[in-house]
Amino acid sequence: MTINADTDATDVAGDVRPRLVLVTGPSGAGRSTAIRALEDMGFEAIDNMPLSLLPRLLEGSAPPDKPLALGLDVRNRDFSTNALVELIDRRDWHAGLPLQVLYLDCRPEVLQQRFSETRRRHPLAPAESAELGIAREFDLLVPVRARADLVIDTS
Repeated sequence: MTINADTDATDVAGDVRPRLVLVTGPSGAGRSTAIRALEDMGFEAIDNMPLSLLPRLLEGSAPPDKPLALGLDVRNRDFSTNALVELIDRRDWHAGLPLQVLYLDCRPEVLQQRFSETRRRHPLAPAESAELGIAREFDLLVPVRARADLVIDTS
């Protein structure tokens, strides 16, 4: 499902039953803003969660009593597209806790403008153009986007 940023995303945000929502997408698309918004709506939120810590976060504990939103992106120290895809594909990995993937997308030219306005370097091209880093990241995230339950275009 793809929606625009101004569309009501009740599939993810309006349901307060315990579940895990992975929030991801290209750098600059609004992941941190989405994480803060979900937190304001009653989610327990952790941004920049290393993938290797995710199993330990819930291992041996009772399922959470409220929804949990985790922000994941290429800047995380152990980010791996393959590891993230495996996690998504295993949807049954924690005692029936439903998993949803929220992918924040954005047109490349809008991301270039955002990086230009903030004067930040792209994490996949620190010594090169933001355009090159954006292209690399889009290629890297293709399999993740394909598995998203909800895609929001923040352009």
